[in-house]
This record gives sequence, structure tokens and C-alpha cells, in this order.
Amino acid sequence: MKKLTIEKNIVDDVSFGAIVKIRDQLLEMQRRGEKVFRLESGDPSFTLKEHIKNAIIDAIKNDKTHYTDSTGIPELRKAISEKLKRKNGIMDADTDNVLVTNGGMNAIYVAFRSLLNNGDKVIIPDPMWTEIAEIIKLSGGTPVYMPIQDFVESIEKTRFQNLKAIFINSPHNPTGKVFTENEFKKIIDFVSDNALFLISDEAYEDVIFDGRKNFSPGSKYENTISLYSMSKTYAMSGLRIGYIHARDKKILERMRKMLRVTINGVNSITQYGAVAALNGSQDFVDLMKKEYQKRRDIIYYAVKDSKFLTPIKPEGAFYLWCKINEKPEGVHNSWEMSEFILKKTGVGSTPGPVFGPSGEDYIRFAFSADTKVIEEASLLLKNLY
Repeated sequence: MKKLTIEKNIVDDVSFGAIVKIRDQLLEMQRRGEKVFRLESGDPSFTLKEHIKNAIIDAIKNDKTHYTDSTGIPELRKAISEKLKRKNGIMDADTDNVLVTNGGMNAIYVAFRSLLNNGDKVIIPDPMWTEIAEIIKLSGGTPVYMPIQDFVESIEKTRFQNLKAIFINSPHNPTGKVFTENEFKKIIDFVSDNALFLISDEAYEDVIFDGRKNFSPGSKYENTISLYSMSKTYAMSGLRIGYIHARDKKILERMRKMLRVTINGVNSITQYGAVAALNGSQDFVDLMKKEYQKRRDIIYYAVKDSKFLTPIKPEGAFYLWCKINEKPEGVHNSWEMSEFILKKTGVGSTPGPVFGPSGEDYIRFAFSADTKVIEEASLLLKNLY
């Protein structure tokens, strides 16, 4: 029998994800009875609101468990388009230019796969959530890292062949930076002058602090592909609902095809829950935002007093990005620092290099866990020696 040969595939270059490895380590420690604090990844601690639960239960009772439109049920696309007009200033949003996806990550994949050809370049902030670069590579593109601290100035000096798009995530994971409207104006001027697409990931649009406002570039620039998630705003992370708004007819056509050949429609009952979330009372969102800001302040001021770390105060999202200003004996890099903190305190974190070339000598904590957990973990970090 002739031996089967598996040739190298583009998927071989995709990592399994460092955060997953860290999560597995923490879960194993929990199974051994050790106390750990799950600050390695951002999963909202809040529970699903009753009216959202009831909408999902009603969908089951009414047998709404069959195939749906591959781009989302009409009721949800209508609710999304009205939200985009009301909240994001995207006034031409309608049921034809809105697509429902299997979470925000699926939205990112569908967008890049529909936009990029082999060799196309995409500018992304550095550091950046690791999956962004991976998805760009899977789509045939090349990520070009630009430092987050002077992102606008860096792109204004950019001269790349085959540059196709700029990707922005604001509020930003992992640093918590919120791009201002003035910064977005300069970015829009650049992409407009160079006939580029702007991809705007606004998954954390409601996790924003100190009176800041989220700005949606899709309200000002025609060639914006706007990406959203229900996970952070409505604590629906496990229910997997995201959505896209775009205007370019060819890109929309491709994205519809991508949805058809990948997921062929999002879980039906989850979509009815999303309708209830968008159309129902939004009071919970403000309460959630205040609680996140409380958690931010607890962990920020605790770590600020620590011996080894200097935190950057987040303007949004629920992550604390910390510079390692002193390494304990035997610790040589971010990975070893993360391991040192875990062994000493039981507090999980994510090493900075996971997020890009500039991440060395940084680590990230997520403060999406319950407030009492954040209080206890913060005290341990403050007293870490």
C-alpha cells in the first residue's frame, strides 16, 4: 500500500493559542484543589438577563429550532440595523447590509477572508489580540505591526505595496486604549487618501470608562467594515452572536457566501435571545460598565503599588496591561514572570509576547471576573515580593 503523505498546509502555521495553554494549566491546578484566580482570559462574569433567557426559552417552546436565513433571522437583522443607527451613527444600516455571525471571531474571519488576496497587507496595532494576525495569515494576507502608543503617526508615514486595509480595535485588547474621534479622523483621512478599507472591531464598545464615548468610524467612512459582538455587552459569550455591517456590494456578496459555506446560519434560539437583548432595556449595560470601572480601579491601584509591575490605566475593555519593571531572581522573560506570579499567588495572567512583537516585558490581567475575585487577587498582587 502506498504511504499517504500529508503536505504542509497554511493551517500548520496557526498556533493553538497561548491563552488556551494557560487556561488548561489553571484548570488542572483547580482539579488538584489549588485556589486559582482566573485572570488569564476575558469572559464576563455577569449572568444573562431574564428577558434574554425568556426569549430563548420561548423560541424553544415555539419550535423555532430549524434552519434560519444564513445571514441571520430578519427580526435580528432589523434590531441590529436600528441599533447601529441609534447608537453608532451608521445611518444607512439596514437588513441588507447587516450580517449575523457565530460570535465576533467568526465576523473577523468572514471579513478578512472576503477581503484579502494572497500577498495583501493589513496594518494592525502592536500589541494586538493574537487571533487577528492568525486570521489575516489564514486569509492569505500579511499582518504589518504598528506600535499602539503612536499608531496614528506611524501609519501616516507608511508606504507599503499591496496594502489593503487598516485594522482597529477600540477599546483595545490588550492595552485598554480608546482611540479618540480626532485619532479616527486622521486614520480615516489616511485610508481615504490611499483607497484602503478600514476594519473596525468594536467588541468592547460598551466597556468604556471615565465618561469616554465609543466612536464608530463606519459613521464617517464609506469603506469601513464594522464588527460587533454580543459577548461583552450582554454577557452572551457562550451563546456566540456577532454581526457585521459593510457597504461594498462585492464584499457583502463574498461574506454572504462565506457564511453559507462555513456556518450556514447561527444557532436559531440564540438569535431570538439577541433580538430581546437589543430591543429590551439597556439599564443593565450602564450598571455593568460601572462595575467594570470599579474592578479596573481596584486592580489598577493595587498593581500600581506592587514591586515588580507598572500598570497602564485602561480607558476601556477589561484588561490591565502591565510593564515588568523588575524581575525576581530566576525570572528572565514575560512567560517566566507569568509563571512566577501564578506559583506565588495563584493569579493567572497572559504573557505579553502572545500579543505581538512589542509584548516582551509585559503581562496582561483580565478583570472580567467577579468583583470579589478581583479584590482578593489584587491584594495578592499588591503584596507580591
